Amino acid sequence: MNRFGATVTAGALLLSLAACGSTNSPAAVDTPTPLVPTSTPTPTPTADPTAAAKTQILAAYAAFIGALDKGFREGGVSYPYEKFMAESALQTTKNHMTLVKGFHRAKVTGSMRLTESRISDLSLSTKPQTSTVTACIDDKYTAVSRKTGKTIAAPGGKLSRIDKLKLIKGKWMVVKTHTDSASYGCTK
Repeated sequence: MNRFGATVTAGALLLSLAACGSTNSPAAVDTPTPLVPTSTPTPTPTADPTAAAKTQILAAYAAFIGALDKGFREGGVSYPYEKFMAESALQTTKNHMTLVKGFHRAKVTGSMRLTESRISDLSLSTKPQTSTVTACIDDKYTAVSRKTGKTIAAPGGKLSRIDKLKLIKGKWMVVKTHTDSASYGCTK
């Protein structure tokens, strides 16, 4: 047998051995990872800054109403209104409390309850950021002068409040207050 015949025989032998142990399906081939992704990744949702600001504002406003309620009944002028108010709202409240608790030395009973609130104006693009909250409160305060024994404040019932807030040093503070009839801000 010559070289050529030996090579052909060896090749035929290898092919017959391969055919004996194989299946009819082709061998698996590793698929290379493509250099460019074939699908667009889904972006991670980001928080809506307006929704977050609205949540913070309404929470700060509810805390303000709670502090105002407690301050009117228990605190008087010395209550730390500065934690919730600034500017004219703070000055107006302190002046009112000086009259009621200081001059009249009134005994204040009852409560104020926030029944609903909504943001009626929001400006996050201004410096400082501002917002207006329109709210409905249930005023059940009675103030009786300890000097004269006369009632100086009777329950107002349902009232609307239109209060302006400002972001001051990272905290929403009430800076201007206004009270109106229930028909303006109370929907319930």
